[in-house]
Amino acid sequence: MLRELSLNTGITQINFAEGPHSGPPLILLHGLPGRWQEFLPIMPTLSLLWHTYALDFRGQGKSGRVPGQYLLKYYGIDVQQFLQQKINEPTILFGLSAGGAVALAVAAECPELVRAIILGDPPIDVDVAVEWMTSEGFIYWFSELRELARLDLSIPELSRHIADIPVMIPGQDTWIRYGDRPGVDAVDIQQLAITLSYMDPGVLEYHAEGRAKEFLEGFDLDKVLKGINCPVLLLQANPSLGGMMTDKAVKQVQSILPNAMQVLIEKADHGLGLDTWEISPLIRAVTSFIESL
Repeated sequence: MLRELSLNTGITQINFAEGPHSGPPLILLHGLPGRWQEFLPIMPTLSLLWHTYALDFRGQGKSGRVPGQYLLKYYGIDVQQFLQQKINEPTILFGLSAGGAVALAVAAECPELVRAIILGDPPIDVDVAVEWMTSEGFIYWFSELRELARLDLSIPELSRHIADIPVMIPGQDTWIRYGDRPGVDAVDIQQLAITLSYMDPGVLEYHAEGRAKEFLEGFDLDKVLKGINCPVLLLQANPSLGGMMTDKAVKQVQSILPNAMQVLIEKADHGLGLDTWEISPLIRAVTSFIESL
């Protein structure tokens, strides 16, 4: 059974879900925007063998608000504090999307507290990430989400507005409603609406204003990787379906960490199956990797 608890790090309150004491500790770090509930599809299975925690980053879910301090490096500070205050032993970090970059930064900063890292399709190629985060479609999408997060709307109202946001489809020149985008259904829209309803709109400031380099301040992949001394699993989504971990990034990681294991989840988009609950390939890769440690 999962319990939802809170930890005061001395900087802010970090909300988290905790599973039973079934084995070594495993921390799950969501993407942006997000909540710990992104991991609900896999937590029951993971909690059978590991002591699983899933965190809400500051400004998201039920964690505390820290206006003006929503850079990637600040999320890393919160995870470090959680490791030191709550767990204080080597822990496996599983970061999804931007949570993967946070996991890498934490492992480089306090390697004695990180037993292994699982990177869930993070955009860690900084040049590609900056190009993506400063594109017209990206900025427009996140500016619309930020405006909706500022409004006091019900979940059905937020869902209707989200569905109507125009988005670009890769490889096409026309905009379509987000609700008409292939692969998006009412559940996806509703989950995003719930996430926005819990969010400090300031979390999306850097995304909505194209301030990618500021958001990524201090994150140098080569430098970070040289501070890693634990096993690493690279979970790569299909680039043709919106996967964000590029082949170049995989090669860069493996050039510095030659034993880093790479798994391509060929039928998964950036959510690695968590958004659709098609989780068998993800569970297979994660459990096999952790059991090999």
